[in-house]
Amino acid sequence: MTKPPPWNSTRLNFPIEVPNRPRNVGFIAASLLGLVSAGLCFGSAFSVSQLGARAAGMGTAFIAKADDGSALFYNPAGIAFQPGTHLEMDNTVVVGLFRYTPSSTPVGQVVPSKGYSMSIKPHFIPLASLFATKQLSPKVTIGFGIFTPFGLSANSTNFHDSDPNLTKFVGRFAGTRVRLESFWFQPTVAYKVRDNLSIAIAPTFVHTHLELEQSFLNPLGTDDALKFGRTAAASVLPGVPVNQAALIISRLLPEGRSRVAGTANSPALAAGLLWKHAASKTNIGLMYRTSVVNHLKGQASFAFGDQPYALKQYIGPNFLPNAFPNQAISATMPTPATYGIGFSNSKFFGITFVADARMQDYKKFQRIPLNFSINEKSTDKKYQDTTGANNIALPAEKDLNFNFRNSWNFAVGAEKSLNSTTTVRVGYQFDLSPVPDQSVGPLFPDANRNSFTVGATKVFGKREMSFFYEGMNFVDRTTNVPANNYQWTNGLYHNFAYVFGTSLRFDMSDFSLRKH
Repeated sequence: MTKPPPWNSTRLNFPIEVPNRPRNVGFIAASLLGLVSAGLCFGSAFSVSQLGARAAGMGTAFIAKADDGSALFYNPAGIAFQPGTHLEMDNTVVVGLFRYTPSSTPVGQVVPSKGYSMSIKPHFIPLASLFATKQLSPKVTIGFGIFTPFGLSANSTNFHDSDPNLTKFVGRFAGTRVRLESFWFQPTVAYKVRDNLSIAIAPTFVHTHLELEQSFLNPLGTDDALKFGRTAAASVLPGVPVNQAALIISRLLPEGRSRVAGTANSPALAAGLLWKHAASKTNIGLMYRTSVVNHLKGQASFAFGDQPYALKQYIGPNFLPNAFPNQAISATMPTPATYGIGFSNSKFFGITFVADARMQDYKKFQRIPLNFSINEKSTDKKYQDTTGANNIALPAEKDLNFNFRNSWNFAVGAEKSLNSTTTVRVGYQFDLSPVPDQSVGPLFPDANRNSFTVGATKVFGKREMSFFYEGMNFVDRTTNVPANNYQWTNGLYHNFAYVFGTSLRFDMSDFSLRKH
């Protein structure tokens, strides 16, 4: 269970831990550091596809090639064709430039000249993977990978509680900060059915961490403020009709800030198939990763800062904290299954051509239900006033509705060996966003995207170093959803991301412990 840190009541900033940047202590240290952090999503929605520098250099079209350690992610059957023992570490850095310009704002709202930034902070976040493979026999190869196929980090918190409301991020009631990390610990067994055909299966342990922050008690007549107004009506404006009192109270409330954080441990499964046709130098690969239902357990916390507000002299300083008590929560969050098919051919011009198609069933990501342990149905007398009325303003369950659709990813690439030690690559990738207009906002500032990649590998004896660069252009997206008018998330989303990555692969087949 993840406990939220204490509030800073003046500035209402959550002291969320931020991963340190790698320093000059070597590639391995940087990779291991990156294993405990996940940066801004750079696949569809919150998927991550650039795990492996060689694969990413070809636009991530690697299902049918799968000839290094990252095969454990792209197609685990590929390790069956990798003799010996290998250790690989990949490290990726993403720089996201995310801008949002609202189409309408509350009267007098001050919008920055270039729109609001929704970029990750710090701007350089490492994301690393670790892969190891060992051939046990001509038929059997085992492997182990630690990687993050799902990750998300965005931050629109451009304000402190003491700042004027008209300078704060206009969409803060839809969310301000999100962080998702889903770590897969994947042991794998690959088996050669024939000399040109392999299959693999990988039972996996998944650890997921989710944090969400947002403002609440929106004074512009949204559900949370009106709901609280109805809860407080009898105490604040006795004798006034409930709905009329609620409307008045909702306009006089201070802005609140909420944070929920939770973790989950879940099982998963990955599998793959790789077929090779020697005469035509053609490979065909299939891969699959299961959906994971994460049953999160954690904490929710609420605060209102020290700002004065009109109702305080009537309801006292403890009324709001008592109505929104810090408490344990639970939630359910699914991540999508992934289905992939890949093709590669190396018969022509000494060039290997690759192409992949992947589908992720994001339709499973319809909603996240937050279950509050202390809620409006609580019967404990300490949550009741002198009349026996329950003062808790939280529901038993609150739904975060997203209604995603399925996502498709298409990738093509090529590589060519210049000599025995140097290989160069190019690639292109298209992501079809699963995020509908209703859910585009500070948590998911997503759009269809076109990515262009280049990369190279240099071999030094039994070491192999690779790098890639990717320019990711998000198609400009303008939303106009009437239901989002009072969250102020309709407008223009203009995004671009730079992605860099390196990998180091060791051939450890001759490694042995020194005998004393």
